[in-house]
Amino acid sequence: MMTKQLNLLNIAHGFDLNNIFSKRWILQTLFIVFAVLISIITITWILEKSLVKQAMELEADAFISHYQQDKNFPLPRTRNLIGYLTTPDSTADTPAEISNLEAGLYPKVMISGREKPVPVYIRDFDNNRLYLIFEGANIDRLVGVFGLIPMSILLILIYTSSWIAYKLTWRAASPVLKIARNLRKSGPDSFALKVSTKNLSGETKELAEALDEYAKRIDVFVERERQFTADVSHELRTPMTIIDGAAQFLETESNISDKGADRVKMIRRACSDVNDLTSAFFLMAREQKPELGNPDTNVTEIIENEVIKLSSLIDTKNVDLSINIQDELIVNTHRKALEIIIGNILGNAIKYTEKGAIEITVSGNQIMVSDTGIGIPNELLPKLFERHVRGRGLHQAGEGIGLAIVKRLCDQFDWHISIKNKEIQGILVTLTKNQDSLKASSEDKQGLTK
Repeated sequence: MMTKQLNLLNIAHGFDLNNIFSKRWILQTLFIVFAVLISIITITWILEKSLVKQAMELEADAFISHYQQDKNFPLPRTRNLIGYLTTPDSTADTPAEISNLEAGLYPKVMISGREKPVPVYIRDFDNNRLYLIFEGANIDRLVGVFGLIPMSILLILIYTSSWIAYKLTWRAASPVLKIARNLRKSGPDSFALKVSTKNLSGETKELAEALDEYAKRIDVFVERERQFTADVSHELRTPMTIIDGAAQFLETESNISDKGADRVKMIRRACSDVNDLTSAFFLMAREQKPELGNPDTNVTEIIENEVIKLSSLIDTKNVDLSINIQDELIVNTHRKALEIIIGNILGNAIKYTEKGAIEITVSGNQIMVSDTGIGIPNELLPKLFERHVRGRGLHQAGEGIGLAIVKRLCDQFDWHISIKNKEIQGILVTLTKNQDSLKASSEDKQGLTK
């Protein structure tokens, strides 16, 4: 149920219509500008290369055809075209810049008296040479008439239609955006959408009503889960306290046998495991992190307390346990959660190490627990934090509160846990704290051996 609520909140967070419309508007604008520029460049190239060349070739063909029939046929003299002709008998007043050019088309030739380069077309016929000059100013005018003006009109039409479409779409999407914002701001204590359906219609109204009904159901489920968690926590702790108290009374009996004393210790350890399990479930049942209480949590103190709690189990093993504090580590974390995490890791290390050594090292922002017990099959390492996966001790009962629960607590309180096999024997568990919540002093180093 909480997963469904979180998924709905994540969908609302990812469904940011402001960003979507903003990005689409920017991309659309850039695309239109790019398309207009490409169109203008293309039209300019067509006018200057293809159309101008074709026009000058046709003009040259027409003049040559008439000139061959009538030697007095006049040269082209229009606003766009000026012609010059040189013959074996006469030399026209041809501009010096083009008089020595070979026959062909020259797109840009700078001629004196003109501000810009102009296209020049030269053709030889019957020992004569015809020069045609296309006025550059008129080309620019043609480009403006056939390129810039139509493209500007087209750009205005496209922007206008896009703006109208944007406004119409926004009217339909704005209620959805309001719903998304309310979802993002809501939490487990306040999950009401508070969206008025007065002015809504169609699919948008159906969506608002459906989400509002869903929100009300989630509120009921959250309250039911909160009440259930509190009841379970209370109902479990009370009998566990009674059982542990009775076990303590039995430990003081003078006539109890050694076998009975061992059973009493087992009962007390089971009570401790159940209390830790209850605390872990209570912490994980909350969507938000609980208040930290005392933000300055001394890791060394927690390690020593957990070792004391497990001392009865250590005494039954032929194991040397040492604590090596290289850096005093003070963290901003939930104390009970860290106690559960460290207690479970140490408990597993002691449980699965029959002989050898267990070393607890605190260095920098890391807590490392190394043992010489049985290792973990390599094929199980990637799945070690999944539910119902037992890494080692397949024939022993229980795995404490379980590595899957420890992993969830680590994720919830900004710890990173890794487990790997050692080269010779045993495993190494490493806890790394997020630097943002770390208060470590590498200057105060001390070593403690137990």
